[in-house]
Amino acid sequence: MRPLMLLAGLLLAACQTLPPPATLPALQLAPAAFGASLQLAQRLTVTDAPVDPDGAVTERQLDTLLQIDASQLQLAGLALGQRVLTLRWDGRELAVQRHPMLPAAVDPVRVLRDIALVFAPLPALQAALPDGWTLDEARNERTLRQAGEPRLTVRYLDGRARVEIDNRAERYQLRIESRPLE
Repeated sequence: MRPLMLLAGLLLAACQTLPPPATLPALQLAPAAFGASLQLAQRLTVTDAPVDPDGAVTERQLDTLLQIDASQLQLAGLALGQRVLTLRWDGRELAVQRHPMLPAAVDPVRVLRDIALVFAPLPALQAALPDGWTLDEARNERTLRQAGEPRLTVRYLDGRARVEIDNRAERYQLRIESRPLE
C-alpha cells in the first residue's frame, strides 16, 4: 500500500505548485449542458512549468475513467489499478472521495473546469463565463481569454481522442488521450 500512496503523490505532485483555483472561472456546468453521453478511458499527462532554476520540467501521468450523461458526471482517477480520486457532479452537488495521500492541491473544481472546456459545447461554456472572460473556437482550438489576453488554450489533435490544454494562467500543460470505454 505504501508504494501506491507514494506513486499517487508523485503522479500528482505537479499540482502542488499551482496557484489557487480562483485564477480561472470554475465553469461548473450541469451534466445535461454537455449535450451528449460520454464513457471514456483516459490517460492524463500533466507537465508543470519549470520552477527550478535549472529549468527542470515535471511530468506525471494518471489514468481516469470518465462518464457523463444527462444526470451526472463521474470521474475515477487510478494509480497502479487503485482508485485515488472519485468525483460525482450532478449540477448541484460535488461529491469527492480521495485517497489520504492525494495532494490537497488536486482541486476537483479545476478538474470539472478542464472537463467542461474540452467536452462541453461552446455556447454552453460561453453562457457560463463571468464578465471580462471570452471563449472562442477556431479550427481545432478553443482559447479562453480574460480582458482579451489568452489564459488557456485547448487543442484538439485527433478529434477529442487526443487533446492538449495549455494553461498559461496556472502554469501547466495537460495532455488527454481518450478512448471509448468498453
